[in-house]
Amino acid sequence: MPSKISLCAAGSALLAMLTAGCVHLDSGDGASAHSAETIRGTLTYRQRQALPPGSVIHVGLVEVRGKASESVVLAEQSFAASGQVPIPFALAYDSKAIDPARHYAVRARITDTGGRVFWATPRPVPVLTQGHPAEVEVLVAPAGSYQIAPPATFFFECEGLDFTARHDPKGIYLFLPGRTLLLPETPSGSGAKYTDGETTFWSKGEEALLEAGGKTYPKCRNNRRRAVWEDAKLNGVDFRAVGNEPGWYLEIYDKGAPERIDFLGDYGQVYYTFPAVRRETQGSRERTRYVARIGAHQLEVTLEKGPCLDDMSGEAFETNVTVKLNNRSYRGCGKPLH
Repeated sequence: MPSKISLCAAGSALLAMLTAGCVHLDSGDGASAHSAETIRGTLTYRQRQALPPGSVIHVGLVEVRGKASESVVLAEQSFAASGQVPIPFALAYDSKAIDPARHYAVRARITDTGGRVFWATPRPVPVLTQGHPAEVEVLVAPAGSYQIAPPATFFFECEGLDFTARHDPKGIYLFLPGRTLLLPETPSGSGAKYTDGETTFWSKGEEALLEAGGKTYPKCRNNRRRAVWEDAKLNGVDFRAVGNEPGWYLEIYDKGAPERIDFLGDYGQVYYTFPAVRRETQGSRERTRYVARIGAHQLEVTLEKGPCLDDMSGEAFETNVTVKLNNRSYRGCGKPLH
């Protein structure tokens, strides 16, 4: 049975827990405190506002999963804020719990002694693996001042026109037939409106209206399934595959440097990245095999040209895909994106 090591006394009084640093390490196979390492950094925010007296800092290390709500906390620490931001922290964690193929991040919040949240990380800060450091600046924002970001990419289907729209800090990119436009945002009483004076894009949730080339395309609706594939393409993915029971997807980046393969399996419960990939082409490019290893994990991906039907959606693809991760096999379908 794995043992639990606590580096702070588990007192019954809430104040004692909040004002003393507290780190929990899950030893797994009998690891002891000598395997602990430290993530260091500072916690800060950009607003010119003082922390109220009695503020409590909470910092945690999480394993990132396919769904943010399913991230797993590996270590956490709470301590009374002394002074104002930037506030330094040192978070101990069990190095034996870190898998080089997986993804980890630091998240933080600032509360009062009753647990009411004033500040929090809009998104966790990557650390430790995939080239990320062990020393970071963690930026928090006022609680309630931010919302979960909308999907970066939409695929709108209108009557007579289909196109991709992608959000960007400078506005929105529209990938129209034969041309790409960047439209800046303009004030709007409802929804989000973007225009360059000639082309106007007006969206509200999953619906949009486009005025382009002297024509108006109303009642455009986002196709979520198509949008996922368009988003991967714009992110630089060269080949994407999906499978079911349990749901998984795989993305291959093999046209640039560095090459890598991302694999999310078990409906997002596992998330691996393999940064060193060996590619083998067999049978006049009809069959391609990728082999990668990181830590204790071995990945083999075989792409074979030929009709493939997704057994869940019924969608037709051009490539059969077999994935072997360690001792487990997956079958599905995929297609090149470039």
